[in-house]
Amino acid sequence: MASNLLFNTDEPVGIIDNRMLSDQVSTFLVRELIFGRLQPGQRVNEAELARQLGISRNPIREAIRRLEERGLLVAVPRKGTFVRTFLRSDIDEIFSFRVVVERFAVEQALPQMTDADVDRIAGFVDAMVAAANANDEIVLVENDLAFHLEICKLSKNRQTLHAFTNIQAEVQMLITMAERQFESQMAAAVDHWPVVEALATRNCEKAMDAIRDHIRDSWRHLLEAYERDKPRSS
Repeated sequence: MASNLLFNTDEPVGIIDNRMLSDQVSTFLVRELIFGRLQPGQRVNEAELARQLGISRNPIREAIRRLEERGLLVAVPRKGTFVRTFLRSDIDEIFSFRVVVERFAVEQALPQMTDADVDRIAGFVDAMVAAANANDEIVLVENDLAFHLEICKLSKNRQTLHAFTNIQAEVQMLITMAERQFESQMAAAVDHWPVVEALATRNCEKAMDAIRDHIRDSWRHLLEAYERDKPRSS
């Protein structure tokens, strides 16, 4: 009689389950980091996570290891794993890299952008404005990242997209931190309109300058907060 098993019984199915679980835990932890529920410098407690999520510690360890490799968590010998703390040099490196990547993305994308593409980019700003009106920070940040990611996708350059997605989680964490430094969520949302307006002109230099100025504006807000909140030497 033929077996109706879908898997080779020699293959440990539990490994597949653990991998799936660790993927889900990774996604969960990234969201906790991005939206500030895990704060910079905070210790990540494996036992507490296992209790909270109702799973064993093995997939949690695997997820934590992946986020350490991505530089979002930091393992300290004999102390534990902690949420990464951004130094001023980290902020400067990430934002200066963003300026280069996203200006190049605009340069490549704009000549082949359709009116529908520009409308779709504008739609992300409309969603940010709606989120700001609803005081929904999560939706605001998600659409902010989608706005920048869409421009990189429209470049149709795999290396440009790879460069952006490689720092995507760090960018999203910093976007959240930066938007909290604007006078309001609405101010953070409407700060994107000059980019849309510049894209609509089809003037490449103008659009490249607009994305640069937009990124620099967030960069400035972050640095002001960093200088204000950093510990003072006695």
